[in-house]
Amino acid sequence: MLKKPKVLVLAGTKDARKLVEALAATSEYELIASLAGVTQNPADLIAPTRTGGFGGAGGLVEFLQTQNIAAVINATHPYAAQMSQNVVEATTRLSLPLIRFERMPWKQETGDNWQFAETIEAALKFIPSEKKVFFAASSKVAVPLKKRPDLTFIIRTLNIPTQTNALKNANYIEGLPNKDWQAEAKLFQELQVDWLISKNSGGSTSYGKIKAARELGLPVAMIKRPEHNGGVKCSSIDEVLNILQMCVGTEQTTSISS
Repeated sequence: MLKKPKVLVLAGTKDARKLVEALAATSEYELIASLAGVTQNPADLIAPTRTGGFGGAGGLVEFLQTQNIAAVINATHPYAAQMSQNVVEATTRLSLPLIRFERMPWKQETGDNWQFAETIEAALKFIPSEKKVFFAASSKVAVPLKKRPDLTFIIRTLNIPTQTNALKNANYIEGLPNKDWQAEAKLFQELQVDWLISKNSGGSTSYGKIKAARELGLPVAMIKRPEHNGGVKCSSIDEVLNILQMCVGTEQTTSISS
């Protein structure tokens, strides 16, 4: 009888959800999806899903062995550096195929004024005193902003922190990035934004703010993506499906009756 290879998909992004749907549609694989558990009320995935960390690379090795995983697809956020490092280490130790599914980063275009930085701390060094900064690199990593009390930050987030946890030099607005660049430009103008700090997440969902900055002539401190070494890198679902088929295919097993 045919035995379906078991594939672990490290999910957590919209692209990962689409990938899981595409994999499920092929009916060639037994899927397990994994979510880090940091997003409240995440959308359901059409695959058995576990939530929470693995306990580092060692815990992931144990999980892969226990679940008899044949291949791993890392479709986490491009900036999930620690998880990506752990999965490279775990799959290397077990000699398992690893596919890195990551959308293409945004490319600098004519009119863009980007200053590239490796970290948020480095990005802050570009910005002169007394400026108003729209911080679009996630409220979860906003702690370094404390080091620039001379700046005023605007942080857009789905979960506005309590007064105790909020940064003293930040104003919070509730919401998600707008795909409409004109709406983003209007917001920046209303807030009198001088600078934008952003991660190069890629994709169209949050590109509105980047185009808005270009149209308004706003400088952008662009935080580079961390390097992810190891595994086969793919930027489309079709690429992932092709590489996965080459890596594991469908295993033929023999059923023995007693």
